[in-house]
Amino acid sequence: MKSWKTCLFDLDGTLIDTVDDLASACEQVLAEFGFGKADGTAVYTRADYHRFVGNGIKKLVERALGVHATPEVLEKACARFMVIYNENCKVKTCPYEGIIPLLDELKARGITMGIVTNKPEKQARYLAKAFFSAYDLRCVYGGVEGRPHKPDPTSLNMAMADCDADRATTLFIGDSDVDVETAHNGGLTCAGAVWGFRGKEELRRAGAEILLDHPLDLLRFL
Repeated sequence: MKSWKTCLFDLDGTLIDTVDDLASACEQVLAEFGFGKADGTAVYTRADYHRFVGNGIKKLVERALGVHATPEVLEKACARFMVIYNENCKVKTCPYEGIIPLLDELKARGITMGIVTNKPEKQARYLAKAFFSAYDLRCVYGGVEGRPHKPDPTSLNMAMADCDADRATTLFIGDSDVDVETAHNGGLTCAGAVWGFRGKEELRRAGAEILLDHPLDLLRFL
């Protein structure tokens, strides 16, 4: 068994469950732009939003707009989404059961920790501070204009540098095929967060070396 010294985490679907707040913002955008349902019920299910997330806000909104996602509409819808979500990104969002005990144990063991996500960096840092300020995260990298999104390893490599991490002793933990590909593009082993948005089969197909049914399962591999 390897002795992992650094753990880098995805955020949405891995550390925190954000899908309800993301879905609410998206549904409000659809309604305001005239693409909602006449009876006011949601256009998409929670399971739909599990599939929509993972590649950044622009891709989330594009997937929700579907055939209506012309360049002009998409630009305006994304701008409106950001306003709505910035005001409501912590209404229902919270850490997954088991995450706080996991981070407590990682901190106690001296494991260096950081976050690499496609979530807009300002939002990612706000939520990381709100929920995880006690854990001395070495870095929080999110999506910013001009920086490639995951699965490109640019942000991952930046996090590695911040953590003074060695690839042989660094584990990346995420819940989607994008996270597995990101880890592999950066030369890292990936642990799949089965409790997240995409589930075991997607993570297995993507090639995650470790599958975790519960956050505390990670302790068995340290």
